[in-house]
Amino acid sequence: MVNNLPTPADAGTDARNRAWRTLVQSLGVDIGAAVVLAVTPLLANIEWKQSYWIAVALLAARSAVTALVSWVARRVVPPATS
Repeated sequence: MVNNLPTPADAGTDARNRAWRTLVQSLGVDIGAAVVLAVTPLLANIEWKQSYWIAVALLAARSAVTALVSWVARRVVPPATS
């Protein structure tokens, strides 16, 4: 199988790119969860409490940690070549 994908300039550039993509994708999931958390109390007549804000903050923190792990993993383990 021929790999026609461009090779990144260096591992650092590729690691930043992968970490950025992971962060953006994770934040997309977090935004979806935040919307559900915001809409549910409106539809179910539930009071918006501090626990909802904590849940959203924990989701965002998880995204940041996931992006960091993605960056470290790429720096430590280079991608497989075909």
